[in-house]
Amino acid sequence: MNIILDEKQKESNKFLEFQRIWTLEKVKSMSLEEYTNLKYENPNYYCYWLDVLLKEYAGFGGNDAGKFGIYRYKKPPKKDDYLYDNRYAWRKNLGNTKDEVFEKVKKEIVKVIEYSQNNNLKCIDKEILNEILPFGLKWKIAFHYQNPNDIKIVNIFKKDILEAICKNKFKSNLEIYELHKKLLKDKIYTLDSMRNDVSVPLWEHYSNLNTKTIEQNKINFSIYLNKVTKKDGSKLSEGTKENYIEDISRISTKYLNVNLYKCDIKQFDFKCKELENNKKYLDQNSTNKNRYSSAIKYYRDFLINSSDKEFYNNKETNKGLNVENPPLNQILYGPPGTGKTYQTIDKALEIISKEEKIQIPSKDDRTNRKKLFDEYVKKGQIVFTTFHQSYGYEEFVEGIKPRIDRENSKEVEYEIKDGIFKELCQKALDNYKASLLTQEEFVKNEDLENKIEFFLDELVDQQKFIEKTQSGGFRLEEYNEKYRIITDDTNVNLYLNLEIFKILLENKDKIINGRSIKQILNHKHRRQIDSYYFQLVKLFKEREQDYKVDNNSSKKPDSKPYIIIIDEINRGNVSKIFGELITLIEPSKRIGEEEEIKVKLPYSGKDFGVPKNIYIIGTMNTADRSIASLDTALRRRFEFIEMMPDVEELEKSKYKDVNLKKLLEAINTRIEYLLDREKTIGHAFFIGIDNLEKLKKVFQNKIIPLLQEYFYNDYALINAVLNDNGMIFEDKKDDKYLQKKNLYNVDNERNIYTIAPFDDEIWSNIKTYQAIYDDKITNKTKNENE
Repeated sequence: MNIILDEKQKESNKFLEFQRIWTLEKVKSMSLEEYTNLKYENPNYYCYWLDVLLKEYAGFGGNDAGKFGIYRYKKPPKKDDYLYDNRYAWRKNLGNTKDEVFEKVKKEIVKVIEYSQNNNLKCIDKEILNEILPFGLKWKIAFHYQNPNDIKIVNIFKKDILEAICKNKFKSNLEIYELHKKLLKDKIYTLDSMRNDVSVPLWEHYSNLNTKTIEQNKINFSIYLNKVTKKDGSKLSEGTKENYIEDISRISTKYLNVNLYKCDIKQFDFKCKELENNKKYLDQNSTNKNRYSSAIKYYRDFLINSSDKEFYNNKETNKGLNVENPPLNQILYGPPGTGKTYQTIDKALEIISKEEKIQIPSKDDRTNRKKLFDEYVKKGQIVFTTFHQSYGYEEFVEGIKPRIDRENSKEVEYEIKDGIFKELCQKALDNYKASLLTQEEFVKNEDLENKIEFFLDELVDQQKFIEKTQSGGFRLEEYNEKYRIITDDTNVNLYLNLEIFKILLENKDKIINGRSIKQILNHKHRRQIDSYYFQLVKLFKEREQDYKVDNNSSKKPDSKPYIIIIDEINRGNVSKIFGELITLIEPSKRIGEEEEIKVKLPYSGKDFGVPKNIYIIGTMNTADRSIASLDTALRRRFEFIEMMPDVEELEKSKYKDVNLKKLLEAINTRIEYLLDREKTIGHAFFIGIDNLEKLKKVFQNKIIPLLQEYFYNDYALINAVLNDNGMIFEDKKDDKYLQKKNLYNVDNERNIYTIAPFDDEIWSNIKTYQAIYDDKITNKTKNENE
């Protein structure tokens, strides 16, 4: 192989060093210990080269060492599909003993090397079994055994990305070996020219292209299933629909190694043909009573119909994309039962659809809206909290919290703990900063973060003492998801601040002693922990060359919205909870704006600001407290969206014996006249009522108690609101006791009212409820009673 590189390049190029060390003959004679090991015992084993040292030009993803077929473990695996002895673990499907599995894996590796050196890409694609060498692994091995001056394989090893290139760039279902030839166009590329001209541009364009497509197709498939009618005229059950949506993902992962949610109809049919000869799939489908084949049929029908925009009601589902810029701070306010908390889900999704340019399910498709909302909660982009009288600054921003040392239960430590809003702001700020970087800057930043993680985990695993310039040493241990510095002095209680450590490593060339750290961090005095930072930076610089990371692994993120939903915002002491944040949440004072402001927090002493991609959605019950009584500073910084009872919603009710629309309209008209509109009753109390029994329970358990609260137990007024329908009646049974005390003379206009017992037949009489809005029934009932 004629390699044209100077001596300096030869020394620094891991690609050539790998080829020099791990020749074909070396691999043929390779032992299991040379194939897989633990880094601190042998940092030059074959898998470590593939997984870490060769990440300069390409990674192939996955943190599971099982991708290598067999591996040396620290802890035995807890997966059912693995076997292990006292040193090694391996995938059960590859064999029963470590020697059997290793020989099988090594045989395939040798074949890959031979095919690669002979430029036989077709055999790599078709003959090397993915069950033994996963797709990414076999192509990475092949890539590193080719001539660096005549590259035939592009360094992209993720199958879904390659298939996306086939679909979008070439509009064809190419085989993988054909795709490599087409991408390189029979030109002669060196290693670097191929990477700069071909693989990097392709990766940046296609790496995240299909992420949104997958989620969107799941949503659209769900919309399609909601509209499907079976032969007998019935609809699919909720459970069946959920199963079909998940089944497409299961089939993709278990039996095809390609995500069907990313396929067009041609690719889908092509991939599904593979299932006809897949015994595991056929057996499972039979066990599931052909549920898999039904899911495939419905998804295929969905793909065929996907061009019919009207079928998916896209005008409705795309509504979120056309909304005006949503306010950063908004409060939904109104009487109880108007759906304020319910609407926060819609408001959050509107923000996300606007900022991330995604399609959201229609408002009628509540199930899928909630699913999409829950997905963003899991991602950490949406958090939910409820204010109450005991809620404070410490829970919302930061505070000092006690912590018991589990190793010594008598020892209580105190730590500064971030609150829910501060944690969300940190996530949002990290995303905002990353979105401002160029791709090159982002890769460099991610590279450093990955190296830091690798470095610290290595120190924790080795548990070796790190010598200081002065007497003594220290080691690191993980404690409560933090890195604690352990020294000979048991009175020392220090923790590594990862943010500070990263800043120091970004300036590592400027650090020559402990005083340098004080200058970089702009501290007035040297601190005890600075000497530990100095030693860690020094050790990192010595080991950094060992930590190679995948520069192609990520694409810089776009700016994303981060949303906090605060239910019952007016029930807490808002001034106390928000503190200095009252100023920081103002749109013009956000981080990223021209007038951005940061404050120094009282407990941690850190500078803090609210990034411009933070959204606050609050709800407020006006029956508890009116807007006028809210803190003026808070009112000025929020937009208020009124949510009043909507009686038109009750037109959709399936219950027709009682006109729920007229009933609510009558009650609220009287309440507004006697009190005010802020204490009316919301339509949500009556949503879902489809029989008399449910209506009875709503009145007994919700409406009557609410009216008692509104009118301070003035039953004459409550009776007036109910139009004297019999639920409240004048009670004169105790009048003899009143006469004996001559109380009539004190207040002879006073009447005693009682709520009808809940087991009284009046509650089960339809006319009782109709009488609220129909005076004829009321008069007739009163005459009958008299």
